[in-house]
Amino acid sequence: MNQPYLFILNPNSGTSIGKRTEVLQNTINAFAKKYQSTAKILFTEERAHATELVKENLQTEDWKAIVAVGGDGTVNEVAQPLVGLQMPIGIVPLGSGNGLARHLGLPLTLEAALKRLFEGKAITIDSAQVNDIPFFCTAGMGFDAYVGHLFSQQQERGLSTYINVSFRSYWSYKPQTFRLNGVDTHAFSLSFANAGQFGNNAWVAPQANLQDGMLDVCTIKPFPKWYGTSLAYQLFTKQLKPSRFIDYQNLREAVVETDVPPMIHYDGEPFQMNTTRIEVKINPASLRVIV
Repeated sequence: MNQPYLFILNPNSGTSIGKRTEVLQNTINAFAKKYQSTAKILFTEERAHATELVKENLQTEDWKAIVAVGGDGTVNEVAQPLVGLQMPIGIVPLGSGNGLARHLGLPLTLEAALKRLFEGKAITIDSAQVNDIPFFCTAGMGFDAYVGHLFSQQQERGLSTYINVSFRSYWSYKPQTFRLNGVDTHAFSLSFANAGQFGNNAWVAPQANLQDGMLDVCTIKPFPKWYGTSLAYQLFTKQLKPSRFIDYQNLREAVVETDVPPMIHYDGEPFQMNTTRIEVKINPASLRVIV
């Protein structure tokens, strides 16, 4: 028998995981058997539970990989304890956005994702952190964090809900002032990209590289309302580039200061900060992931 795999499954990810947990378990076990391995499957019960499950089980077996089954939030929770270790994370992307999986080119269906998991190889990528919170895909503040906060309060998940929330928020949201590395910046949004997209193929930093030891910092400046359609088109066609409204910087670290503690998002998860000083930095070559 080959080394076993530990699967951490979030039944609240995406739009249907919770409705088909038995099918998921049977499929995972069937693939493990096919590849002469075994699978231990654990379910999360609340936010941050995946991190605790990884910590509790990390040393209990000689795992081949610890696998996040869910979206970017689940990936984040599973990956946090693995930063700096040789143990790789596997990703079965069944969430709403799946930004990191899409950037890595992983399949988005259950069977194809499991086939890639059992046949793939581990590579090493960068991770990052905002204050003491690790992130692996993107983090930011401004409009994206505002939408993320509203989206988290919705009963229904999925792309259509996200678009609906974004559209309604667009007309009422007011740009904010941030002090980025000592320079006052009036911005619609401020994004720190390790991977290139938020999820759902919304590419905020098409040029981002998970292995270059740098963060791509995207500042979207206030713009006329009519420009929103063009901005959305560029975002979803991977054509966002520097312009009079969009600025990019490559940084290893950044300090953002605000007048009041901001709402941020990290890997799509909204979080209300309790400080007005936000430190963001890259951690090069710090996470192994199966691709």
